Amino acid sequence: MLRQPRALLFIRTCCHGNHLHTSSVLGDPRDPKKQWNDFTENLEKKGKWWKGKYQQAFKDEQEKFRKAKKDFRDKRESHYQGSSTHGEVEGDIPGKILNVLPTPAVFNAKFDKALSKLPDGVDLMRKTPRWCWPYLQLSRVDKPIGSWLLFLPSAWGICMAAPSFGLPNIPLLALFGVGSILMRGAGCTINDLWDIDLDKQVVRTRDRPLASGQLSKQQAIQWLALQLGLSSLILFSLNLQTILLGVSSLILVGSYPLMKRVTDMPQLYLGLTFNLGALMGYSAAAGGLGIAPFSLYCAGICWTMIYDTVYAHQDKVDDRRVGVGSTALKFGDRTVGICTNFTSAMGISLFMAGLAGGCGPLYYISSFLTCTMIMKGLSVVNLDNPKSCWEFFIMNRNIGLVILLSIIVGKFL
Repeated sequence: MLRQPRALLFIRTCCHGNHLHTSSVLGDPRDPKKQWNDFTENLEKKGKWWKGKYQQAFKDEQEKFRKAKKDFRDKRESHYQGSSTHGEVEGDIPGKILNVLPTPAVFNAKFDKALSKLPDGVDLMRKTPRWCWPYLQLSRVDKPIGSWLLFLPSAWGICMAAPSFGLPNIPLLALFGVGSILMRGAGCTINDLWDIDLDKQVVRTRDRPLASGQLSKQQAIQWLALQLGLSSLILFSLNLQTILLGVSSLILVGSYPLMKRVTDMPQLYLGLTFNLGALMGYSAAAGGLGIAPFSLYCAGICWTMIYDTVYAHQDKVDDRRVGVGSTALKFGDRTVGICTNFTSAMGISLFMAGLAGGCGPLYYISSFLTCTMIMKGLSVVNLDNPKSCWEFFIMNRNIGLVILLSIIVGKFL
C-alpha cells in the first residue's frame, strides 16, 4: 500500500475533527494523484472564500468610516450654518442669520466692484521698468492684500482716537498707508531671505524672486535697507511713544520667519506683529494709549488667527513635508470650531473698544454683522480647496474695511 503524504494525513485529521467524510475531500485513497488534485482544488476554493470575506470586511470598514466622516461634517455644518434640521427650527436665529448673509465669493465681488477704481498692484508694477519687477515682486506689490491687512488695524486706531462728531486725521492715515506698504515689503523681503531654501520646495513659493534666482541675496539686502530707511523717515516724524512702539515692531518683523521653525503657532506671532499698528495709530493720533487701542489690538490678533490659519491650509501638505509648523496643521479638522471661538473673542474685543472709544449704536450693529460674516465664511470654506481658502482670506480685507467704516460712522451715530 502506498504511503500517504503528510499533507493528506493532516487534512484527514482536520476533516475528521469537523465530522466530515474524508472521502469527499480526498477521493479514492488508492489514487494519490486524484487525492492531490482534490486537495489543491479544495484549498483554492477555501482561499477564494477567505479572500472574498476579507475584501468584504475591508469594504464594510471603509463605508463605515465614510459614513462617520459625513455625519461629522453634517453636524458641524448644521451647528455653524444651519441645516434642514437646524436652520429651519422656529427661533433658530443664528442659523437664519448665517443663511441670509452672502458667501465670501459674493461678498468679495461686491467690494471688488466698489474698489475697482483704485490702482491695482499689477498695473502699477507694469508701469515701472522691467528691471524693477523682481524687486517689486519681492515686496509683493503685485499682491496688495498684505498691505491692506497691515494698514487696517492702524487705521482703526487712528479713527478710534478721533473725537466724537469729528473726522479722523486724514494726513496721518495717508502716512500710515505709505508706511504699511513699505513695512509690508520689508517684512516680505526678510521672510524670503530666511525661507529661500524652503520656498524652493513649496509649489506656491518656488517662483519668488530669491527662490527662482531672479535676485541675489545681496540685492535683496540692499532693497531691504532702502525700504527700512524710508520707513524710518515716516516713523521718526511721529511722537516718542509711537517711535518706541515702531522700533519694537521691527524686532517682531525680523524674528517672525523663525517662528514656523520653533513653534506650531506662527500665526499668533504674526497677529502680535501685524496688529501693533492699532496701538501705533492710536498713539500717533491721541498722544497716548488706553483701553480702546488695546481692545482693538486684541481684536486684531484674534482676526489674524482666523484669516491666516485658513490661509495656511493652502500650504499644509508642503509644510508637513518640509517640517515647518502652522496652526493649520495644529488645529487640523478642528480649525472651523477654534476659529469660531476666535471670532467670538474678536467680537467681544470690538465691543469693549467701542465702549471705551465712545462709539454709537451703528458701530455695534456693524461689528456684530462683520463677526457673523466671518462665521458664515467659516461655515462654507473648504479647507482642502486652495481657491476656497483664498476667497476667505481676501474676504477679510473687506471685513477690515467694514470695521473701519463702522468706527468712522460710529463717531457720529
